[in-house]
Amino acid sequence: MRDRDGVYDPGSTNGRLLLGLKGTISEVELHTLRGRLTAGLRAKAERGELTLLLPAGLERDANGVASKDPSREVQQRISLVFTTFLEGGSVGKVIRSFRDRALSIPRRDRFGDIAWRTPSASMISGILRNPAYAGAFVYGRTKSCRTTYARGKLKTARCPMAEWKVVVKDRYPAYIDWDGFERIQAMMRDNHAEYQRNQTRGVPREGAAILQGITWCGRCGHKMSIQYKGGSRYVCNSLLNHQGKTLCQHLPADPIDAQVVAAFFAAIAPAEVEAWRRALNARQQTDEALDRAEEQQVERLRYQALLAERQYNRVDPDNRLIAAELERRWERALRELRQAEEALTTRRATKSKSATLTPEEQNEFLALGPHLPELWQRPDVSRADKKQLLRTLIDKVVLHRITRDRIAVRIVWCGGEISELEVEPRV
Repeated sequence: MRDRDGVYDPGSTNGRLLLGLKGTISEVELHTLRGRLTAGLRAKAERGELTLLLPAGLERDANGVASKDPSREVQQRISLVFTTFLEGGSVGKVIRSFRDRALSIPRRDRFGDIAWRTPSASMISGILRNPAYAGAFVYGRTKSCRTTYARGKLKTARCPMAEWKVVVKDRYPAYIDWDGFERIQAMMRDNHAEYQRNQTRGVPREGAAILQGITWCGRCGHKMSIQYKGGSRYVCNSLLNHQGKTLCQHLPADPIDAQVVAAFFAAIAPAEVEAWRRALNARQQTDEALDRAEEQQVERLRYQALLAERQYNRVDPDNRLIAAELERRWERALRELRQAEEALTTRRATKSKSATLTPEEQNEFLALGPHLPELWQRPDVSRADKKQLLRTLIDKVVLHRITRDRIAVRIVWCGGEISELEVEPRV
């Protein structure tokens, strides 16, 4: 609206309305532009053409083609993380294996260059959970939460694999196949329940449920309890008790117990001696890979020491500020090299022989199998004894009802091996 002199007055009623209308139109335009940009980004991601920062061990050339890092040490160290986890079964065992040998892992620094760091749980988990190492381009692994941090940044949460928005396989050179990657994710979900539990397996008692204390819910990851009213049942009521949600699972115990006990008897069969030999060979191969990694690390540290020496020798001695710093770097490189060489020498000198079964031990092992089912049925063997016997080989049993008449049973053996079974309970 204009005043008597024809000048526009923004403070008038019509002027405020006009300004408000312009602001609304601008917001609509910004929302439309943001929607178009997001749609274009999503379309590019669905084609696997969206350029994301690759983790250590993968890099792009000038044409945007992804390949493995040219350093053999970087490649073999990333592969060693996966093989050590599959052999040991937990992130903690990977960390202990690496730290026992003072092995570091490659990471990208803030400039995108490779830097060697002491392994931590978050670093190892980040490698194991990254689908790029399985050759897959993935977009939308996290989702925004409605809460914010103290600095105002919006919080994000990880999405389950089934909820990832875009998955394009065979996009990058892989360090592990997709089936192995999915197996690792399942193992890590099972291990997460170990960290969340607030009690141990408990003392074996005389209850009818033979898997008392070692059953875990395959749906939410919590420990399952036992209910004897109306028959033996494994019940997951943790979410119900602590968060007021519905009962997660209640599964009949008898058919599950029968399958697990049968698997336990099969584990004592003569064929398991050969399986034990295969597991021993796998352990030896992992140890050999760790030895090679240790040797490669010494070789890299030796090169870095030589490089530091050349840099020190090229500097003008009169430039004391630079010479002193280069001398300090050279001494640090020599110190790290000396420590790595001493550790490698000590390990080679004290390396123990791999465990083997003597012929007498093999015969005793084979003789035990046929008599175990008979011993199991004897009246003087209590249920607590049976439970204790199962625990000598079985670490835990993960249960998940797939359909109304089908239950998936995952047996995690004490050595880290996994057996997958299915039970069809009577409906």
